[in-house]
Amino acid sequence: MRTRWLFLVVILALTLAACDQQPASSALEYSTAFEGSVSPGQTLPGTDIKYMGKTDQGAQMTIGGQVALKRTLDSLTWKGEAAPGVILDYNLRVTTFDAQSLNALGTTKITVSNPKPKAVAATSLPKDAAVFKGVVTYDVPRGKTIPGAIITYDGKTPDGAKLGGIEGYALRKTADSIVWLGQLADKLWLELDLRLVAFDENAMQVTGTATLYLKP
Repeated sequence: MRTRWLFLVVILALTLAACDQQPASSALEYSTAFEGSVSPGQTLPGTDIKYMGKTDQGAQMTIGGQVALKRTLDSLTWKGEAAPGVILDYNLRVTTFDAQSLNALGTTKITVSNPKPKAVAATSLPKDAAVFKGVVTYDVPRGKTIPGAIITYDGKTPDGAKLGGIEGYALRKTADSIVWLGQLADKLWLELDLRLVAFDENAMQVTGTATLYLKP
C-alpha cells in the first residue's frame, strides 16, 4: 500500500510540471494521473484494450484485436480517439490482476480538440464515468477565460480580483477558491478546484486540480 501511494505522489508531481503548458491552438491538453481496474470482458476506458482474464502465463488481453499477455509491472500504452474530439494517450503499468479484475496505474494525456465549455449541475455527471485527475496552473490575462471554463478575469479592484461568468459574489482575494463544473464535449466533463495565487491589473494566476469525467 505504501509503495502504491508513493507511486501516485510521484505521478502527481510530474503532472505539476506538465499540466500548465497548453497547446498553442484552441485545443486543451491535460496530463493526469490514472488508476483503474477492468473486469474480464471489459475494456480500459476509451480504448480497445480488453482484459480477457487470468492465465498461467499472465493476464490475457486483446490490444487492437491482437492477443497479448501481460504480467505485473508490464506496460499498457494506447493512443486514440475516445470520443468525438477527445484524444487519450495512456502510459500505464499493470499493478495487479486476478480472476476478477486487472488493475493499472500511470498517467494519461487528454487532448480536447474543440472544447465548448458550458456550466452544468453536479447531478449531470455520469455515474459510470472514468475519472482522470491532474494539477493545473494558469496565467489568465485580463478579459480572458480560465481554460476549460467560461470564468473570466475582469481585473483588479480594491476589494480583490473581479471575476466574470460566475453566479453570485464575483470578488476573490489571494488564496480564495475558484470552482467550476462544466461540460467540454459530448462525453467529457471538467471539474476545476482552483485557488487564486496572485493578481494585478493585467492578469491573475490560479492553481489547483482538474478532474475530468469521461462517459463510456
